[in-house]
Amino acid sequence: MTAKNKDDNVREELERDRAHLAAIVASSEDAIVSKTLQGIVTSWNQAAERLFGWNAAEMVGQPILRLIPEELHYEEAEILAKLRAGQRIERYETTRLRKDGRRVEVSLTVSPIRAQDGSVVGAAKIVHDISARLEAAKALRDEVHAFETLNRVGQAVASQLDLDRIVQIVTDAGTELSGAAFGAFFYNVRDQHKESYWLYALSGASREAFSKFPMPRATEVFGPTFRGEGVVRSDNIQADPRYGKNAPFNGMPEGHLPVCSYLAAPVTSSSGDVIGGLFFGHPQPRMFSERAERLVGGIASQAAIAIDNARVFQTLRDREAQLHQIAAEREQFLVSERAARSEAERLGHMKDEFLATLSHELRTPLNAIQGWTTLLRQGQLSEDERMRAVDTIDRNVRAQSRIISDLLDMSRIISGKIHLEVQPFQLHDVINASIDAVRQSATAKHIRLHTLLDSSIGLVRGDVSRLQQVLWNLLSNAVKFTPQGGRIQVVLERVNSHVEIVVEDSGVGISADFLPHVFDRFRQADSTTTRSYGGLGLGLSIVKNLVELHGGSVRVKSPGLNQGSTFIVALPVSHVRSEETTHSQRPAFEADPLQAIELPRLDDVSVLIVDDEPDGRALVARILEGRGARPICASNAEEALGHLTRQRFDILLSDIGMPLVDGYELMRRVRALDSERSGGPIPAIAITAYARSEDRQRSLLAGYHMHLAKPVEARELIAGIASLLRLSHK
Repeated sequence: MTAKNKDDNVREELERDRAHLAAIVASSEDAIVSKTLQGIVTSWNQAAERLFGWNAAEMVGQPILRLIPEELHYEEAEILAKLRAGQRIERYETTRLRKDGRRVEVSLTVSPIRAQDGSVVGAAKIVHDISARLEAAKALRDEVHAFETLNRVGQAVASQLDLDRIVQIVTDAGTELSGAAFGAFFYNVRDQHKESYWLYALSGASREAFSKFPMPRATEVFGPTFRGEGVVRSDNIQADPRYGKNAPFNGMPEGHLPVCSYLAAPVTSSSGDVIGGLFFGHPQPRMFSERAERLVGGIASQAAIAIDNARVFQTLRDREAQLHQIAAEREQFLVSERAARSEAERLGHMKDEFLATLSHELRTPLNAIQGWTTLLRQGQLSEDERMRAVDTIDRNVRAQSRIISDLLDMSRIISGKIHLEVQPFQLHDVINASIDAVRQSATAKHIRLHTLLDSSIGLVRGDVSRLQQVLWNLLSNAVKFTPQGGRIQVVLERVNSHVEIVVEDSGVGISADFLPHVFDRFRQADSTTTRSYGGLGLGLSIVKNLVELHGGSVRVKSPGLNQGSTFIVALPVSHVRSEETTHSQRPAFEADPLQAIELPRLDDVSVLIVDDEPDGRALVARILEGRGARPICASNAEEALGHLTRQRFDILLSDIGMPLVDGYELMRRVRALDSERSGGPIPAIAITAYARSEDRQRSLLAGYHMHLAKPVEARELIAGIASLLRLSHK
C-alpha cells in the first residue's frame, strides 16, 4: 500500500471517529459544551438546548458567563485557572441560569482540551441536571423534619399540662411546618352581644403587629373554622369569594399584617366543642400545599387532646390551690399571731428601755439641782461656790425643762393637738438665731460653724418658733455628736419649688442598720447603760413631725460610723397650710427645798466617787466635805480602778450609767480586786438615775451594798454611808 493510500485510510478513520463522537455528543442525555480558555462557547449539543433553553446558534460564540448567575461569576474564573493548569474538575455542584431566567441545579465535570503539542487550548463540560435529585432529597428531609417535629410536638404537649404553653407550642410548630410567615391561635369565646375570638398565641410576629386591628369575628372567612367545619386553605384569600363580605372593613383592616396565602384549622375537643382555631398566613400566593394542610390538621388534633387534658388538670389544680389557699391563710393567721406577739414583746421591751432612760435623764439633772439647793439653804458655801451652785442649778433646770418640753410636744403630736402659728418671716433670721443658740456650746468644743445662705430667698410662711425648734434640735445634735475640733456647716438654697436647709457635721455618723430608724420615736442607736450620749430619742421624731406639719420633709444621709451625718429639711415656699393657733404654756418647775437636818460626821472617812457627770461628782464631794470626809473623784470606771489599786478607801460611791464601762461591770472588777487583798470587801453604794425595782436588784446582784436613786438626798446619802461604815467595823 502506497503512502497516499495510508494517509487516506487514516483520514477516513478520523472522519469516522469524529462522526461517531459527534453522534455520541448529539444523543447524550447530559449537556455537553466546549469553550475556549477565554470562556467563549465553541460547541452546544441538543441536551444543552433542552437543559438551558438556548439553541446552538444562540450560544456558540457567546461567553459562557451567560449561564452563570452574577453572584457566581467568580466560579468561572476559578475553573479557567484550574484548566490552564491542566486540572480536571470532577462533579462540581452549582447553580446555572435557563433562558427564561429560572435557576437549575447542575453537576459539572470539566476537562481540558489539548493541542497536538499538549498545550491546553479549551475545555469540555459535561452538565448533568441534578434538580430532581436535590428536590427528592429536600422532600425526604422535609418529611423527616415534619415527622420529627410532629413527634416532638406530640411528646411536648402530651407531657405538658400548662394550657398556655401547649397553645404556644402548637402555634410555633404549625408556623414552622406550614412555611407560614406568621401564625396565631384564637380561643373561641362568646360574649353577650356577639361572637368574638380572643388572641392568645403568636408566632413569627410580635403582639404589637396585632395591636391596631380588631379580633376576628364570625365572618364568612373565619366562621367555618370557629364552627368546626374543617381546614380552610386558600392560595389567595383576597380572591376568595368569601372574602370582604363583612362591614365595616369589607376586607383587611388598615394596618393588618399582609395576608395572601391563608390556612386555618379548627381545634375541636373530644366533646365536639370548638376550643379555638389555628390560623396561618403569608404575604405571597400559593405558599400552602396539601401537605401543609395535612400537617396543620394533625397538629390541631394533637392540640385538642392536650388542651382537654390540661383543662382537666387545671380543674384539679384549682381545687388543690383552694386547699392550699385555705392552709396558707391558716398559716398566715398563725404567723400574724406570732408576729403580733413578737411585736408586743418588742414594744414592751422598748417601753421598759424608754422608762429606764426617762428616769435616768430626769433624775440626773434633778440630782444636781436638789443637792446644790440643800447646800445653798445651809448657808455654808463661799461666794465662788454659791455662783457655781447657781450656774449648775440653772444648767440642769434647763436640761430637765427641755426633756419635759420634748415629752409634752410628742404627746401633742401623737394626739394631734399641736398647731402652727403661720405667718410670713425671713428664714435667714430663724437660721441665724438657731446658730447663735448653740454657738457657745460649739465654741467650747472648738467646733467650726460655717453657713452658706442663699440671699435670694425672701419671705416664707410658717411657724417661726416651731421651725426654730426644728433647727435648734438639728444643730444641738450636731454639736453633741461632733468631737472636739470638728466642723458643722449649714446651707440654705432653693431647689425647684421648695427650699432646703442642710445641716452637715463631721461627727460620729450613723450606722447603715440604724439609718432607717433615725426618726422613730424613742429609738436610739445606743440605749444601753454604757451609752456615751444622753437624751430620750425624741428630738428627731419631733423634727420630722413639725417639718411635715409645714408640708415639708426631712431626710438623713450618713456614709457610716465616724463619717459624719447630713440632715436635709425641705420646705415649700409657695404655700403653707394655716391652722388656728394655740399657745402651749411651758410649765415652770421648782425644786422642793430640803429641810436642814443634823447629819452624822464623817471625819477622815476616805470616799471614792465615780460619776461621768461633773455636776453629780462635785455635788456629792461637797456634801461629804461638809461632814468632814475626804472625797476623791473619778470620771469613769478605768480611772476609779486606778485609784483603788493605789489606795484603800473606806467606801465607794458609783454611778451606773457611764460610757464604755458601766457601774455593774465596775463593781464586778472591784469585787475581783477585793478577793486579791486582805481587809474585806469595800462598802459600795450605787448612786444612779436608774430607779426601777429591777435596777435596784441588778445593783445588789452586781455587788453593791446599797442602791440610792438620783436625785440623792444628803441625809439619805450620809446616813447610808454611816450605816455601812458601822457594819464594816463590826
